[in-house]
Amino acid sequence: MLKYYPNVVMFDDEKESGIGIITGWKAPHLIYDKLSDESKEKVISIGPLYTKNGINFILANLFLNPQISHLVLLEDSDILPGMSDSIQEFLHFLETEEIGFSQKFQFTSSDIHEFCEYFKNHVTVVSSDKLNDVLEGMKVFSTWRENTKDFSPEVVETSKNLVSEKIGFMVRANTVKEAWMRSLKLIGTYGNRKLSDYDEEQLELMDLSIIVRDEDLEHPSMVGELGITKEELDLYEESLLSKDKPDGVQYTYGNRFRDYDNIDQLQYLIDTLREKMYSRRAVAVLWNPTIETSVDEVPCIDLYQAIVQDNKLYMLAYLRANDVYNGFPRNIYGVLKIQDVLCRELGLEKGYVNTIAGSAHVYERNFGDITPYVDGHISFCEEDERGYFFIENQDDKINVSFFSKEGVLEREYQGLTATSLRDKCCFHISNLDHAFYLGQELTKVEIALENDLPYVQDQKLLIKR
Repeated sequence: MLKYYPNVVMFDDEKESGIGIITGWKAPHLIYDKLSDESKEKVISIGPLYTKNGINFILANLFLNPQISHLVLLEDSDILPGMSDSIQEFLHFLETEEIGFSQKFQFTSSDIHEFCEYFKNHVTVVSSDKLNDVLEGMKVFSTWRENTKDFSPEVVETSKNLVSEKIGFMVRANTVKEAWMRSLKLIGTYGNRKLSDYDEEQLELMDLSIIVRDEDLEHPSMVGELGITKEELDLYEESLLSKDKPDGVQYTYGNRFRDYDNIDQLQYLIDTLREKMYSRRAVAVLWNPTIETSVDEVPCIDLYQAIVQDNKLYMLAYLRANDVYNGFPRNIYGVLKIQDVLCRELGLEKGYVNTIAGSAHVYERNFGDITPYVDGHISFCEEDERGYFFIENQDDKINVSFFSKEGVLEREYQGLTATSLRDKCCFHISNLDHAFYLGQELTKVEIALENDLPYVQDQKLLIKR
C-alpha cells in the first residue's frame, strides 16, 4: 500500500517485488510513459522528490512496502538552475545517515541505520535517457526487509488562528525579506488549516498581494536565508528567461514565457510597450489549458503583466499557488529580473512588483520554521504613500491639513470632534498604523479643544491640575 502522497506517486500494489524510481523534479508520468513493457513490469512505484523534506515520506512508504527492494534515482544534472538538488541530498543522507530534513515521523537511529545500510548498496543513479536500458538489465529482489513497519506521523500543532476577512490580504515592504517575514506572520496568524493537493496540510490565505517596492538585485536581501545565495538567484533568474526545457519535465516558466506555441512573450511585452507605452495589453500567460487540464504538474505562476505609469514600469504576477516560505523568495526574484530586463530594453525606471496569490500558503513541514515570525515582533508600520496630516486647533475648531508625500497641500478639513473628522480623513490613509496614529492625534486635539489646553502634534498634552 502507498500511505503517503498517493495522489503524487504512481504505485502498483499488485506486484510482490520490484523497483522504486525517484525522479527528483522530473514528472513521473513522463518518465514512466517512455519505458518499455519489460521495464514497466519491474517498477512498483515512481515519484518525485522536490525537496529534502520528502525523504521523510520515502522512508515511511518503504518501511510499509518492503517489496520495493531497489531504488533508481534520476540524476538531476540536466535540471535547470534554481531547481532543488534533492537527488544529491538523498544520496548524502544514505551515505551519512544525517537527518538534514524536518522529521515528520519519529524514526529511531536504528530505523535510519537499517534503511541507509541497505539502500546505499541497492541504489542506482542514472540519467533519464539511459533509464530504460538499465531497468531491462536489472534483477528484481524479493524484499528489503522481512516485515512492514508503520510510523505515526507527528501532528504539528498550530495555535488557533484568528478570524479574518477571508479574502483580500496585502503586504507592502521595501525589500523581499521584509515582505517575506510580514507574509509569514500574516499566514501563521490568520491562515486556514486544510489539506493540500500533495496530501500534506497547509495554512492558507486567499488572495494575498505581496508588494515589493525597492529590492536591490545586486545585493538581494534574502541572501543568507533558507541557504539562498546570490549565485543561486542569478542562475534561477536566468532559467526564467531561458527557452530550454529538460527531458522529463512537464514545463518550465522560462519555456512557457519564451516559447509559448512558438511565441516569445518577453519580446511581445517589449514590442507592445515600445509601440504604446500606455498599453494595458502587455500580458504574458504561462497557463496552457490544453495541457493543464489533463496533467498533474501545472505552473504555480500563471500570468505576468507590465504597466507603465509616470515613466516607471510596474510588474504584476498572478500565482494560483504561492508556497510563501520556500517558493516566494525565489519566484519574486524571477519577476524582478523580468522587470529589470524590460526597464533596460525600454529605458524606463523601476516601479513596484506585486505578486498576487490565489492561494498563499505554508506547508505543514514548515509550520515550526515560521514560529519565530508568527510569535516575534514583525513590524508592519511604515510611511503612508498617500501622504501625511498636519493637525492644529484653529478658531475653536480642529483643523486637519492633508499633504502629499512631496509636501503639497491637497485637502483641508474642519470639525469639532475626532469622530466628525474620521470619515473625511480615512480616505487618505492606506495603512493601518497611519490610521492608528491619526486616531490618537485626533483624540488628543479633541480633548485639548474641550478643556482649553494647548495642543502640539506629536507632543504630550499638558493637563492642568
